[in-house]
Amino acid sequence: MEKFDIIILGGGAAGLMCAAFVPAHLKTLIIEASPNLGKKVRISGGGKCNITNRFISSKFYRGDAKFITPSLEGFTCKDSLEFFSGISLEERDNGKLFGTKSAQLFVDRLIHGAKNAKIILNAPINTLTCKDEEFLLMGEKNTFTCKKLVVACGSPAWPQVGARDSGYQIAKTFGHTIITPSPALVPLTLQPEQFWMKSLSGIAFEVGAKVAKFDFKDALLFSHRGLSGPLMMDVSLFWDKGPISLDFYPQGRVEKLFKSGSKKLISSALPLPKRFVKAFLDAMNLTDKPLNSLTCKEKEALQSLHDYSFAPAGTLGFAKSEAVKGGVNTDEIDPITLESKLQKNLYFIGEVLDVTGCLGGYNLHWAFASAKQCARNLG
Repeated sequence: MEKFDIIILGGGAAGLMCAAFVPAHLKTLIIEASPNLGKKVRISGGGKCNITNRFISSKFYRGDAKFITPSLEGFTCKDSLEFFSGISLEERDNGKLFGTKSAQLFVDRLIHGAKNAKIILNAPINTLTCKDEEFLLMGEKNTFTCKKLVVACGSPAWPQVGARDSGYQIAKTFGHTIITPSPALVPLTLQPEQFWMKSLSGIAFEVGAKVAKFDFKDALLFSHRGLSGPLMMDVSLFWDKGPISLDFYPQGRVEKLFKSGSKKLISSALPLPKRFVKAFLDAMNLTDKPLNSLTCKEKEALQSLHDYSFAPAGTLGFAKSEAVKGGVNTDEIDPITLESKLQKNLYFIGEVLDVTGCLGGYNLHWAFASAKQCARNLG
């Protein structure tokens, strides 16, 4: 039986970053159930890794802003850039910061940061108990004890790389509430009334969307299975059920086209993909005719381009999701230390918590920020 001051369960973004900031004098162990470290980091961003975002703020997260803010203030975008300094980056739309080469460079930097910790791979934990303020962890081959335990097991998103819900099970063991997990940052599927969109597979253009109290504008991608692209990924984070409103023409107003008195056909006058316009007109029972010949009723129907309301059938599930909404209830976690309010010396960081960010580097940044916030309180 090996004794440690700190054991971190999970060798992903949060677990490795936490180990990087744990005081060096503390004997630390990272236990990873799978054969590899940093699996999600390695495949994120198409293998380039969207490591952080220029505009990190709690407003880009689904979760309790009062809980999220201390960690984000303690580890900013600038802090992330400093940690990964020397790795070439490029800035894309909306402040997204990607590596220009392989995401493995970020994994290597995280592993180097965690150099003071012992790391064990392929070591799922079968039983976990706490007695006399000491945690006992038993695996198939090894038994460990520690004074402080950090749960950084991630979420069930991306099961194809071995993601699992073990962090939730540990939380339940110690009496924590789990907000029911569901897929986030995931394509949405369609009701029969919207099946006309399936014929547009492969078309993408900028669209506006309103869901709950949130407004988005980004690329919408039509697919044979439903709606995807950056826009729908973000919308899926805040959609639970009910209608979503789409503005297919956010860069202008159809009313101005009506006033022009143009003899152009609708499909020629609208600066949108013609395949889309014709399919939309068919769905609205409209004829592609000159603008100056539209009746009041036809104009009213065409204005629904700005407010097309529909209720998705659902999502493509965890296998196609990049994140999970739900997880360990943050009401039961101290926002300053990330320590459980129910079990002394038990900590939760990263994806396992009920905190999920928009597309664009926000979730990796949360993993790093919560990890550092926790680590600074482990000494």
